[in-house]
Amino acid sequence: MPPRTSRSSHALLTLLTLLLIGVAPVAFGLLVMTWQVNRQLDESASAALREARQGVDEVIDELHRASNKVINLAEYDCGKALPALYSEVVANPELRSLTLVRENRAYCSTLRGESGLLVMPGDYFNHRLRLEPGNDNTPDSAILYYRLQEYPYGVLAVADGKVLQRVLQGTRAADNVRLQFGPTLIGATGDVQDSAVLLDAHAYVSQVSPLYGYSLHVTYPPGHAARQLLDNSQVVVPSLLLVGILTAAASYWAMHRRRRAVGRTA
Repeated sequence: MPPRTSRSSHALLTLLTLLLIGVAPVAFGLLVMTWQVNRQLDESASAALREARQGVDEVIDELHRASNKVINLAEYDCGKALPALYSEVVANPELRSLTLVRENRAYCSTLRGESGLLVMPGDYFNHRLRLEPGNDNTPDSAILYYRLQEYPYGVLAVADGKVLQRVLQGTRAADNVRLQFGPTLIGATGDVQDSAVLLDAHAYVSQVSPLYGYSLHVTYPPGHAARQLLDNSQVVVPSLLLVGILTAAASYWAMHRRRRAVGRTA
């Protein structure tokens, strides 16, 4: 009669083997699910950045084209240049206003007419772009400045921030895309914020425009990937557990048949 300890050891070894066999498909399934969740997040973020960059570049391209068309007017007095400026603004739905600059003085604007406001290049990101939450004319609406300079002449083109808002709203994961010009951000809600708010969110992926230098960020709150994984696991894990149980049961049946076959031949 075999010693009792040998039977106990054999039973324990069998139990551990079946446990490992049953856990293997569950563990493998969880690894595949984790890879799929991360891949989906990567693809969604990359698509959102690509769509946002294309749209923002088109907005700024249009501001550049409009500015380039009228910069030669900075050679003239405001009274002579203003009608052509008005025509350009009316013809371009992306524009809110155009302002001519001479020797860093904004001397002629479609909003204010003649003026003498000082334009400081250092106030503009890359000396070209500036995002503000609003101005005296529209304090509750964000605005984007585009500065074109061919010293001593220059142009300031102003676009409504809603143009940028629509671009971001048209991207995948719109609620998570942020557009940054230097120290300021704008999101799909249209609110302009300090870039320090990025510290409160997890920047999943970021990208810099090679044309204009602004940054785009896809941000998620802390634990977003884990929550996505948990949501998926609630659907997948029961099936994986069933597969694991069936696999372990099939293995036990196969081991039992083998032992019986060995017993008959002994």
